Amino acid sequence: DIPGRIRKAIDRVVAFQSAAGAFGLWSPGYDMWLTAYVMDFLTRAREAGYAVPETAFAMGLDRLQSMLSYIDDISGDRADEIAYSAYVLARNRRAAIGDLRYFAEDKLADFASPLAKAQLAASLAFTGDQSLADRLFQGAVMRVPLDLGYNRTDYGTPLRDAAAIVALAAESRVPATTVDRLATRLTQEKDRVDRGFSTQEAA
Repeated sequence: DIPGRIRKAIDRVVAFQSAAGAFGLWSPGYDMWLTAYVMDFLTRAREAGYAVPETAFAMGLDRLQSMLSYIDDISGDRADEIAYSAYVLARNRRAAIGDLRYFAEDKLADFASPLAKAQLAASLAFTGDQSLADRLFQGAVMRVPLDLGYNRTDYGTPLRDAAAIVALAAESRVPATTVDRLATRLTQEKDRVDRGFSTQEAA
């Protein structure tokens, strides 16, 4: 029943899109991270052959571009939102390579989380800068945090982040040695978990 569930999910999340193109949790609204999350899902569904409303899809990408263009503060949760939005735009060939290199070369210290660095790396891979992408992925290898706390605005955990980084690296066609090192780090995180997996971890 997975295809039917995906089609229903597409219809449901599109219903939560505002007139400006952003998405809210329970009703049309404005949330940058959530908008990137929804557009990531819609992008992957579209690539897999599912029907995604063209107008809603274009509006979502336009909104991400607009939000990025007005950001002048890269810190805390905002850095995570920027990295995720840039990744989704790059996957759709809508990111500016100059902005990505600026984030990766001049502002990388502002992107504290390993997942944000991996999303920037994947963005660069999508735009053709494989060498810089690989360097960023290698830098993320040993920075996956070991704290298993849940105090996260994106409902993420170190295990979820480690799994996402491995997936991003594999999709980005970086050297197999880099992916293997990241996968080893993921296994270490998985072995540390002494509870049931969260929804995102299980996925």
